[in-house]
Amino acid sequence: MATTYELRIYGNVECAEFIDKVESLGKLLDVNGVVYVYKDSVRILANFPNEKKRQLFKEIIKDLEDDGGLIKVERIEERDLNTYIEFPNGLNKISTNELKEINKKLDKTISYLENIFNALEKQIKVSEEIRDILKDTFEV
Repeated sequence: MATTYELRIYGNVECAEFIDKVESLGKLLDVNGVVYVYKDSVRILANFPNEKKRQLFKEIIKDLEDDGGLIKVERIEERDLNTYIEFPNGLNKISTNELKEINKKLDKTISYLENIFNALEKQIKVSEEIRDILKDTFEV
């Protein structure tokens, strides 16, 4: 009989985009289970059709990072639960409405927005410097 595994994924992974990608990956690889955010990690409880797909699943998860740093997989911990949990078909996300989780997501959003605005301010300064140089260069 198959066994259920728990995967804990640490890093900058609590965003909806990452969870959606993991959910899609699970459905693509015929993995049954659940994915959810828990404290400082994303957790997956799942049954894999075979060892090869379990290893492939973990390898692809490592490649879900994006260039902008919004998704960063630092490490994956795995544990065989030595039991079998019957899940509905597919890998399904479990959402939370806990105020603590919502606040955590809002804090991350604010941090991302601050980074964007700081980058825009730098770009504006560079644009102004270029404008001044061009103005000085082409003035008669």
